Amino acid sequence: MAPKTKQDQQAQTEAAEQIVSIKAFDHEFKCRGHQFEVGKTYTVSGEVRACRNGFHAVDASDPLHAWDFYPVVDDQGRLTRYAEVLQGGSIDKETQDGKTKIASGSLTVTVELSLPDFIRRAVDAVVKAVRGKGDDPAGIYARIGSSGYGAQIGSSGDGARIGSSGYGARIGSSGDGARIVAEGQKSVIASGGRNATATGTDGTWISLAEFNAEGECVGFASGCIGRDGLKVNTAYRASGGKLVEA
Repeated sequence: MAPKTKQDQQAQTEAAEQIVSIKAFDHEFKCRGHQFEVGKTYTVSGEVRACRNGFHAVDASDPLHAWDFYPVVDDQGRLTRYAEVLQGGSIDKETQDGKTKIASGSLTVTVELSLPDFIRRAVDAVVKAVRGKGDDPAGIYARIGSSGYGAQIGSSGDGARIGSSGYGARIGSSGDGARIVAEGQKSVIASGGRNATATGTDGTWISLAEFNAEGECVGFASGCIGRDGLKVNTAYRASGGKLVEA
């Protein structure tokens, strides 16, 4: 048997590296015109370069980064779709402002994530990121504040009061009765808890869970402040599949 060349060893290393990531798609489960399906593996030819060539996804430790590329809903009100994917082959990563985009030579769509599943993962990731940095993000009646750019704020306890004035904040909550306010531009607010309200400035994306009288989640109400009649500095709650003034 012929000895392995350096190229062979590099190829084996690339093939052995597999990353679990999160990918967003449009309402038809397409990305940049390419149709995807759960359970299928896709490959690309040529040199893999982030933002240039390859299949792209975001780090599983920051699911909300997907909303930088696909908003919660598009301009026609159609929901973005999500999946857990397995990236392999050649891998190239690009990190800007603490957020990592991952390009790969192959991509397998392992499971589609519903919006509630996606938000739960996002909240878990944000809580993990901020744990040990001051206030207990998982505690009941947490009071959490931030004034820095790019803040990641998470809470899983009931009755949380969350505020942020920094640019590009990512705020997630899974506890009941959360009161969330984002005063910075290009913020994202997501809550999977009951009776949550959210307030934001122009351009803030909000997605709030809605529950029936039996306490069952019946869907999410999503929208962007400054569009479809949603006003700045106004508290909204989920009702009838829409964001209404609280």
